[in-house]
Amino acid sequence: MDASRAKARPRLSRFYERHFRKRPQQSRSRSVVDSLLSAALEKLTQAKDGNAVSLQDVAVRAGVGIGSLYDYFRDKDGLLAGVVAKVTEDNLDAFEGVLAAAERLPLGEAVGSIVDFAIETYLADPRIPRNVLRVAHGLGLMPMLMASQELFAQSLARALGRRDDVHVADVEAAAYVATQTLWGVIHALLWEDKERTPSRDRARDACVAMLTLYLGGVATGSEP
Repeated sequence: MDASRAKARPRLSRFYERHFRKRPQQSRSRSVVDSLLSAALEKLTQAKDGNAVSLQDVAVRAGVGIGSLYDYFRDKDGLLAGVVAKVTEDNLDAFEGVLAAAERLPLGEAVGSIVDFAIETYLADPRIPRNVLRVAHGLGLMPMLMASQELFAQSLARALGRRDDVHVADVEAAAYVATQTLWGVIHALLWEDKERTPSRDRARDACVAMLTLYLGGVATGSEP
């Protein structure tokens, strides 16, 4: 993780730390919390909403006593807030890896790898992002998710700024527009009726083509 990401993480943490009883400090306690969050995510994925998640079931699935759960989380809202935070952080970390690998690719292929990452992350099992979004909305954590999109755009801007095949006047604005365009497509495919939207492959190809032309300067007349 680079210094700017490490510095930015507290901006996300402030949205959910109020739900924790205490933060894990030692490796063993972090392992317990990770097990609880993974178990809670599994139960949330299987449930229709957060209300159907049982703390006792989560503790059993994690292999710990219910008392250990309450050592770190005040209540169910705290646990579910932790799940939203974990999913968000994991996705940001994975995106950093995709960006690093994409730097060696031609622009069109790099854009394709980013779009494919988003599709695989959010559409491979739609139950996960749908329920995470429902929980985030119910707990007032949507500002945290919007902050995560800002971090996504900032990371993308830094990556674009290092390329010699990106030709836009304002890289930060371009990264913001590209991010919002991509997530708009993903959210439409995630929630809308399949009969009313293009197929996933068609939407993917159109998104890659549009963003490649835009970032390459063709759509803005900035191409060298």
